[in-house]
Amino acid sequence: MKILVMSDSHGRDDKMERIISLHPRCDLYVFLGDGIRDAERVFEKLSLPSFIAAGNCDWSSHGHVAEATLDLDGVKAVCCHGHTFGVKSGLGAYAEHAKQKGASLALFGHTHKQFEINLDGVVMFNPGAVCDGCFGLIYIEKGAVLCSHGNL
Repeated sequence: MKILVMSDSHGRDDKMERIISLHPRCDLYVFLGDGIRDAERVFEKLSLPSFIAAGNCDWSSHGHVAEATLDLDGVKAVCCHGHTFGVKSGLGAYAEHAKQKGASLALFGHTHKQFEINLDGVVMFNPGAVCDGCFGLIYIEKGAVLCSHGNL
């Protein structure tokens, strides 16, 4: 399974489209907030299988949840923007939440910084900000997770 992860487009749906054009055959496209309208426009226009989480700058969430737990080919992942767990101040609360949900992968945005660390058995992954040309890729095969970052 190949997953393209994006966050924080802040009106730069043009960059989102350029990123997607580099990875047109993903099984899932995940957007982690702060640009819901951008993600809706692009994902609908391109008819992409997607998940969208609401961020702190998404004043009208259009029915999107702030957090969800997804089953990604047998790997449980918690997905959110990150502001509700204070990820700018530390990742401990979000990692603990992920563990309580039975997740081994926690995806978040909000900080605009590409980041990956294994924190007590939970892979914490931030794709960086689309508005800065950043994105993330996750490959899942037979329960193994490989995360990487990319830039335009």
